[in-house]
Amino acid sequence: MNFKYAIVISAVLASQVAIANDWPRFLGPNGNGIIENDSQLRLDWKANPPKSKWTHQVGKGCSSFAISEGKVLTLGNQDGQDTLWCLDALSGELIWKYSYDELLAAKYYSGGTSSTPTIDGKRVYSVSKSGKLFCLDLDSGKILWQKDYVRDFRGRKGGWGWAASPVVSGDLLFIDPGAKDGALAALDKRTGTLAWNAGNDEPGYATPVFFEHEGRKAIALFHKKALVGYDLEQPGDTLFRFSWRTSYGANSSNPHYDNGKFYISSGYGSGYAVIDINRDEPEILHRDRQLILKVQTSLKIGDRIIAHYGGDGKPGELTALDFETGDILWKAKMPGDLGNLIAIDDNLIVLADSGHIILGKDAGNQFQELSRHKVLSGTSWAPPAYANGHLYIRNNLGKMVCLDVSK
Repeated sequence: MNFKYAIVISAVLASQVAIANDWPRFLGPNGNGIIENDSQLRLDWKANPPKSKWTHQVGKGCSSFAISEGKVLTLGNQDGQDTLWCLDALSGELIWKYSYDELLAAKYYSGGTSSTPTIDGKRVYSVSKSGKLFCLDLDSGKILWQKDYVRDFRGRKGGWGWAASPVVSGDLLFIDPGAKDGALAALDKRTGTLAWNAGNDEPGYATPVFFEHEGRKAIALFHKKALVGYDLEQPGDTLFRFSWRTSYGANSSNPHYDNGKFYISSGYGSGYAVIDINRDEPEILHRDRQLILKVQTSLKIGDRIIAHYGGDGKPGELTALDFETGDILWKAKMPGDLGNLIAIDDNLIVLADSGHIILGKDAGNQFQELSRHKVLSGTSWAPPAYANGHLYIRNNLGKMVCLDVSK
């Protein structure tokens, strides 16, 4: 492989971010798209719209952002190469970048990168669509170790390549190469050495989710044809396997766990389901095939699932449903077909694929919209990220924008 060395920019940064609520991985510090106890987000967007603080061209793709220690990282593809960008979170100045050969792989969309970098302390973990896995130093961009999903773990690539972001728990880094002898692989995060693996399912496109079931720590992977829970206290054992087949194996949206039940959703007529994993054979408690999530994320806030459902020719609607019963609590029409959202305390921020940013609140029986602004052109599939009063968004063609939404 022709890996290029990291280009390090030696400069004195104009500013440093006071670390309050960082966003160090896909969907934030807890992987659920929610930040609590934030004191910096202002809500007067209608009178004082979010201002673009800086922009940067990062290359094509759907990678979201990881933010830590005043740095924001994302991935993009241009001219046959992926680049991992490390930028100053407040000024947008380049701190370092790392590039390597990677095909655009534009299959039914503009192509480019899919996964999101993960920051754990002073290490950055990043994976490409073809399964190139890197561990880099956060401050310098120096490669600490690298692996290949196919060569090192006998991984099986799906039709759109690997998209799941690597996740860390304790001393282990978890990835989903989707091998026959290891659908899930746990690596020593310091060295990349394989600690253990489990399962034999082919990979899906959703990032793994940690959960605790009956007092046992576990991790769930939404594979190509099933949702599988793996026991972290008895490495190699599975807690359950629930078959869920979607056209093209496109299981991409994040699952949610609560008290022995899982929420999952996908597109192409599959819709959503809440399943009970307490039984010998997991079974569906309720389901709606019309509520589809193709590349969108969803939030679980209390006993509610809130998501920008849409796609497959269906117009987008922000919808809240009851996790236990499936009852629809409210719907609100949204621009575009698809959208991703995050929550800052009790405030919802939606990025529609039309490039609109919508700020609002769950008011119980309705969505209370506070503001709507178009801030990007072109399609936007990457979930927004938020840290320290700043919102980070991008479109699929690579325009990245930092919006100042601080008080």
